[in-house]
Amino acid sequence: MAMIKCEECGHAISDKAERCISCGCPSGSAKEESTKQTGMSSAWSAVSRSRTPINLFAIAMMCCASILGMSATQIDTPESLKAFTYTLHVFMAVTGMFFVTILFCRKGVYHPDDLAKAKRDGLSDEMGPDQPMIAAVLIIIMLCAYAAFQAVYAS
Repeated sequence: MAMIKCEECGHAISDKAERCISCGCPSGSAKEESTKQTGMSSAWSAVSRSRTPINLFAIAMMCCASILGMSATQIDTPESLKAFTYTLHVFMAVTGMFFVTILFCRKGVYHPDDLAKAKRDGLSDEMGPDQPMIAAVLIIIMLCAYAAFQAVYAS
């Protein structure tokens, strides 16, 4: 039995161990067995285990799009159409603000554990600094433009 280092946290574990006792990451041999049994590549297993905010937001956006799509089939009065239109506006505004935020605050896209690993590996500097002020200014501009649109066209 030999001791190996965990790929995630660097903790010493047995080469026979299925998972690291410190962080729970599957060991190299357990990953290979899992890939053989399921036919899943390591890239896909990484995606399926991902807990990043962007994945959670994507799931929430798919749910909202489904609800909006279903409610569009139920529109039969002008008041319903107006309510649906404003719901679409809110959906698009939230989506726009999220994407502006991830453009200028890239570290928010990653799970904190992934950021810590990137920092240990010396990769965190490649992302550059986050610029939340630019994101905030762009979001304020988007909100002001929408308010102006509503003032002119919603009357």
